[in-house]
Amino acid sequence: MSDGLEEVRRLATNLGRIAGDAVKDVDEVLKKGAQNIKTEMQADVSGSPHFKGMAGAITYDSHYLPGRARYVIGPDKGRRGGALGNIYYFGTSRGGGSGDIDKPLRSEEPRTVSALEALAARWAGRL
Repeated sequence: MSDGLEEVRRLATNLGRIAGDAVKDVDEVLKKGAQNIKTEMQADVSGSPHFKGMAGAITYDSHYLPGRARYVIGPDKGRRGGALGNIYYFGTSRGGGSGDIDKPLRSEEPRTVSALEALAARWAGRL
């Protein structure tokens, strides 16, 4: 006869393993998504006759906090051509604003969400 403590211990052990792997696994998915968004942003700007020189300034950086992975993607103002990013995406009173900053995110969102759902299903299977 079991009092249920063994099952609770096993569940706690499995949850601890999943929590330890989760940040690393989620980071891998987000990093791939960030790379895909960066690549699409570079391709979009490379097609512009006026702003193609800023393609090399589009980068991504990771910003970590305990238990959380986050990426920031876009033109790096410290790189050659990076300061043109504001004009390309948002424009000025004289024009510009021809880039769609949300398009790469809309393209990548279904793939990243699908990969995160697959991770959640895999973790659920480990319980």
